[in-house]
Amino acid sequence: MRRVSISDRMTGLFESKLTVFYQIQEMIRAEQITNDTYIEEMLDVYNDLLPEPNELTMTLFIEIPNQQELREFNKTIVGIEKAVELVFDSHVITSYEPDAEDEDDEKYTQSVHYLHFPFSDSQKQAFLNTDKVTLRVNHANYQRETTLSKELVAELQKQLANQ
Repeated sequence: MRRVSISDRMTGLFESKLTVFYQIQEMIRAEQITNDTYIEEMLDVYNDLLPEPNELTMTLFIEIPNQQELREFNKTIVGIEKAVELVFDSHVITSYEPDAEDEDDEKYTQSVHYLHFPFSDSQKQAFLNTDKVTLRVNHANYQRETTLSKELVAELQKQLANQ
C-alpha cells in the first residue's frame, strides 16, 4: 500500500516506523545477523529512514534487472535524490537525502536513495486537506510522474497529522 510505481524503472516506498521495523527484521533474518555491534550499526542507518516531525520519507529504488543497463542508466541520473517532488495544490516539496555525498561531481548514482520531504506548517496544513498528490521525478535526464492513490494519500495524511 505504501509502495508506488513511478515508472518501469523506479518505485518508491513511503516509510513509517512499521516499514523500517520490517526492513530491520528482514535484514537480521536474511543475513542471520547475531553480532550486537553490527545490529546497532544497522539500527543507526535505518533510523535515518524515520521521518522527523513535519516530514515524509521515501526509499527510492532504481529497478533495472540487467546490470549493464542499470549502470548505464544510473550514469544519466546523477543527482536524482534532489529531483523528486511531491506536488499538491500549489505546493511543490522537493526531496533531499541527508548525509548524501554531493554527487554533482560523480559519474554514477546509487540504485537506492533515502529521501526526505520536509513540510513547512502551511504546506503540512495544505497536504492534510488535499485529495490529489502527484509524485514527480523532475531530473534533467529523466522525467516521470504518477498520481498517488487516494488510499496512500489518506495514509500519508494520517501519518503526517500524528507527528
